[in-house]
Amino acid sequence: MQKRSHVRTMILLAILGAWGVILRFFDFPILPAAPFLKIDFSDLVVLIGMLIHGPAGIVVVAFIRDTINYILQGGQAGFPIGAVMSFTASVVMFIPTHFILNSLKKVSWKLKAVLMSITLTVGLVVSMSIINYYIALPIYTTVLNFPIDDYFGYILTVVAPFNLIKGIFLSVGQILVIKIVPNLLRKRNTIYPGYNLLKTN
Repeated sequence: MQKRSHVRTMILLAILGAWGVILRFFDFPILPAAPFLKIDFSDLVVLIGMLIHGPAGIVVVAFIRDTINYILQGGQAGFPIGAVMSFTASVVMFIPTHFILNSLKKVSWKLKAVLMSITLTVGLVVSMSIINYYIALPIYTTVLNFPIDDYFGYILTVVAPFNLIKGIFLSVGQILVIKIVPNLLRKRNTIYPGYNLLKTN
């Protein structure tokens, strides 16, 4: 019985990973100054993976999504930069959410929602700024000849604002998903045990 449940969970996570790939095709720009930076809502599918299988659900769904997306789309100059950044962003955004939901059981829902929004947005901005500064931008400028001389200035004016806006979008989506999806998962007995008593009112 336990083995069958585990297989069902893995199948659900694989399906979510595939849905994440599909949602990637519906991305859109949010900064006129950087139309190549786009937002999509595939991370919310990763969040559902977390609600099903905890931190492992984050890793599995994000890995499937980004691996398939890299196979289909390729990388920048052959490097899986986008895939690595996408995977890292998902883990950084939702691991704190897991600990807030799983550990702060006596904290009110409103405070949890605020904490989750802050950790998601700050984590996204900080992690993407660091990866861009030390990894992505050096590769882009060296291999792809991007005309960026001032890495720090570029991060302050483009990377950080983009991820701040993206973090706000995803924070709103995160709250909606956590308010709606757990009830559906409970009915199918597929919710992660740590969230089984979660209240969102």
